[in-house]
Amino acid sequence: MKLLRTLFVLCLAGLISSCVPSKGLIYGTNYDYDIDADFSKLKHYNWLPLPVTAKFDPLNAKRFKNDIDKNLQIRGLIETPDNPDFLIKGRFTMVKRMDTTSVGSEYGIYKEGILLLVFLNPDTQKTIWWGETRLRVKPEMTPIEKDNLVRDSVLTVLENFPPPSSN
Repeated sequence: MKLLRTLFVLCLAGLISSCVPSKGLIYGTNYDYDIDADFSKLKHYNWLPLPVTAKFDPLNAKRFKNDIDKNLQIRGLIETPDNPDFLIKGRFTMVKRMDTTSVGSEYGIYKEGILLLVFLNPDTQKTIWWGETRLRVKPEMTPIEKDNLVRDSVLTVLENFPPPSSN
């Protein structure tokens, strides 16, 4: 009877997990900043163009830029091409990774998305803040699931901007 109950619980767990929607996983968020920079004076920003040689999915790049702009606007920052207080250099890449944590000889290939934002002083071109997050992307994700994953990853990386005041 105990074996039958254990089998039932395992089957039920397998059934439930197969019904859960396939979502991406955000992990590995890092950031750093110049402790001498005065972030309270930052009000206007502008984007640097992506390098011509950059390989990126234009739909995901659009998603990232739109969500970053929205998030910065909520914080009171305004995008402007004239006299910005900081410049944004963004990188949105996808790489294939191999998951070797499975039991036995099985492994899986998955895509890892990397969002890197670098905020630069417009006069010196030196970094004043950077943030990066990595996310696991499932190939079967719908456009809406991708939108949600991008939104969540942007919120995660910008959670640390501006950094806490050292005063």
